[in-house]
Amino acid sequence: MKYTLDDVQNLASGIDHSEGICLGKDGNLYLGGEAGQIYRLTQEGNLSQVAQLAGGGILLGLTACLDGRLIVCDPGNRCLWKVNVEDDTWTLFAESSSTVKLFCPNWGAYLPDGSYVFSDSGNWKAADGFLVRVLVNGDIEKWDSQCPDFPNGLALSADGKGLYVLESTPGALVYIPILSDGSAGTKEVISKIPGVPDGVTVTTTGELIISCYRPDTIFVWSKGNGLEILVGDPEGAIVAAPTNTVFAGTASKTLIWPNFARWNVSKLETSYEGVPILAF
Repeated sequence: MKYTLDDVQNLASGIDHSEGICLGKDGNLYLGGEAGQIYRLTQEGNLSQVAQLAGGGILLGLTACLDGRLIVCDPGNRCLWKVNVEDDTWTLFAESSSTVKLFCPNWGAYLPDGSYVFSDSGNWKAADGFLVRVLVNGDIEKWDSQCPDFPNGLALSADGKGLYVLESTPGALVYIPILSDGSAGTKEVISKIPGVPDGVTVTTTGELIISCYRPDTIFVWSKGNGLEILVGDPEGAIVAAPTNTVFAGTASKTLIWPNFARWNVSKLETSYEGVPILAF
């Protein structure tokens, strides 16, 4: 189903170039800012800043944990943090090791075994990106190198048996099976994506919501219909560089995203229902 710009509502404004977004276990939305901020946004639209990275720097992917903390990708410091937003405490979750050198941690997700996989995008158009796995014991390993073209957003499949990964340049939607030992299987290219895809969100009926930094478009992909426009904005005024999306609301059918180019967060009531994000 395609929606119009009249269907899009503004949820909040005044957010400093937010890219990462997640739904916390407290029912609130959390977003990162360009100067190291973490914002809390209620589903009613009340916005507040709750944490600040010392030294600043843009924050990318955010993942909610069961204990209320957030895993935050920090490309400036080339690491991931686990952040307690209640007391603004930042603890290292993953950093470079003797075997894995991080460059641009971007987006992550928990796997069913409790390990955590995240994209390291590498350099723009250098085809040197890869995926990293943080084991339950805290060790890190290079999980996969089959998606080198600026791997960006990723999401666990609804059945927990694989990861959907977006490559940004050239744009592609890829599926990687998770093998029984937790390692990566052989990738499958599901669809080419025009422009610069950034985030992917899974629905309960198998569709994938794909938000694009460029063009100013959110796509929906399904096995039956392939890639279609969910909502787009040729002028970039209302849908403006949508980076990542999340489902919220009482029925998990409200699609919410930050507009990187407009300093605001938008929402769209849809017919789709989001799959709950796995947390540990």
